[in-house]
Amino acid sequence: MTETITNPPFIGINNFRDVGRVINACTSRHDFVEGCKLTRMKEGMLLRSGRLDEATAEDTQLMVDKYGLKTVIDLRTKTEHSRSRDFEMQCERRWDTVKINFISRKFELNLLKQLRWWQALWFIILMLFQQRMAAIRIIGQNVMSPRGLAALSKDSLRFCQDEILQALEVYISPQVYPVLVHCTQGKDRSGLIIMLILFVLHIPLDLIKTDYVLSNQGLERVRASMMVEVLEIGMDEKYTQAPEKVVDEVWSFLEDGGGVEVYLDEIGFGESKRQKLRELLLEYH
Repeated sequence: MTETITNPPFIGINNFRDVGRVINACTSRHDFVEGCKLTRMKEGMLLRSGRLDEATAEDTQLMVDKYGLKTVIDLRTKTEHSRSRDFEMQCERRWDTVKINFISRKFELNLLKQLRWWQALWFIILMLFQQRMAAIRIIGQNVMSPRGLAALSKDSLRFCQDEILQALEVYISPQVYPVLVHCTQGKDRSGLIIMLILFVLHIPLDLIKTDYVLSNQGLERVRASMMVEVLEIGMDEKYTQAPEKVVDEVWSFLEDGGGVEVYLDEIGFGESKRQKLRELLLEYH
């Protein structure tokens, strides 16, 4: 599977892959699962990666020449965006960028409610003195780290529904393809959006896990710098990983609520939109 993670040819882009190619590489080895012929995806359409800020001029040219990139969905926060202005100016004519502040106000308030009163007070004081990273560290150490990746993904499903809908709706416009989605490392927020898309496409769960855990390999060369960033926000080494159990727990959470279709209906991504997504991303014979 190493050939599906293009590190290289990219110099400054990590955790890149063509999701359709990953899924098809798996289906080529397993023609049938429980007697059902597996679905093939269109390749070169559904792309994912870590942040693009450190991409070289050669990287951006390759994105256009080899992958024909037309649209980037950026799921980062305003704090994360503040570090990427030079790159955004460089690439503003190469492709369209859709910015979605995935960490919603509802999500943030839910985290704050889980702090002890003195922790919440200290958080407010730090924010008033514009010590944002120190404030975030309080939430990271006392809420996010204890909850773990799977629980945070489920929190996103609960509290970031508008943002999830906004991201999914980008994918139902034919003219936007190929589309690349990224957050900071391209692992958690991006992983959740890709996961939901693959659920809609009825891709078998084991293949969805295969794509999800590839982030462990795709981020290997930046593991050390990831650790520095993770520790800065009060998280631990587990936050740098992409365990397949996250896919299982997200799937179970949705099933407990009536299933993927029920969840997507409730947030506004109904069957007509889901069918459009299938038409755009699946091969029909």
